[in-house]
Amino acid sequence: MKWIVLSIVLFMVGYTLVNVYFRKQGPGYRPYQDAQDRATTARLLAAGWKKIPLETRRPIEKPDAADATATIKHEIAGLGPDLESKFAEKPRLVTTIDRAAAPASVAHGGDYTIYFTVGIPSQKAQVGDLSLYHRDHELVLIPSLENLPGKDLMTRWDDSNYCATFSTANLPAGHYTVRIVALAPAATWSFDVR
Repeated sequence: MKWIVLSIVLFMVGYTLVNVYFRKQGPGYRPYQDAQDRATTARLLAAGWKKIPLETRRPIEKPDAADATATIKHEIAGLGPDLESKFAEKPRLVTTIDRAAAPASVAHGGDYTIYFTVGIPSQKAQVGDLSLYHRDHELVLIPSLENLPGKDLMTRWDDSNYCATFSTANLPAGHYTVRIVALAPAATWSFDVR
């Protein structure tokens, strides 16, 4: 009997050493989530949507009045009919887009900066991901929520300020419409790439 116990202990020690030495760094493989992401990407690409890389920062300074000249309107709640069916797993949207400010025009190749304030449904959540999608002359910014880890962490306020910047180098000159989506009506405006 002692040989069986000894062999089990030796196997467990050997397996642990091999596992620790050869383990892949980073997050583990999540087959369900990866399948959902691949399906969403395939649907978006088939519909002509492309993802544009964003630079985000927090905390942010208030925009200069000269930079924020676009007229902001509130229209269409949710992702909208053009994007609703493209996501295999719908992103958790923020409650509201309270304020938004952006320039009315930008030089081709320059950076376009959007300042906005989002309302969150619970102090146990925060904006985890900002994704910008482009199709023809339409841009859609999707702020997605994630739960704060642990039981005791909470955000301090029901709203958060964000700044998102993207390059217009890959956008042809023309007139564009931007929409920041939320559960409430989305903030919408237009700008020109000169």
